[in-house]
Amino acid sequence: MALSDITVYQTEDGYVVEFGGDGEDSIAVTLRSTPGLAQENAVSRAKALLATAIEPAHGDGPRSKDPALLEEELEEGLEDSFPASDPVSVTVSSIPMRDPNAGH
Repeated sequence: MALSDITVYQTEDGYVVEFGGDGEDSIAVTLRSTPGLAQENAVSRAKALLATAIEPAHGDGPRSKDPALLEEELEEGLEDSFPASDPVSVTVSSIPMRDPNAGH
């Protein structure tokens, strides 16, 4: 969608930035009032929020992968490790370290 129009509306709680596309499509971002938020910087903050929303939250972690791809990786791991006493797991388990300063 190519953006053809950007409109900023002030509301009681902050601003709404509407990105208009070709035709009738649009995307609206609601920005709550925060210190430093003004009409002049509302568009840049809305763009940053949209960019954050469409990027994976955990990068290349297992939760960001397609479930079908995870299943395929698990099957490959099972085939590569057969026979084995314990099957492989695609997920990573971790044991939290104890804080050495706790209780002192």
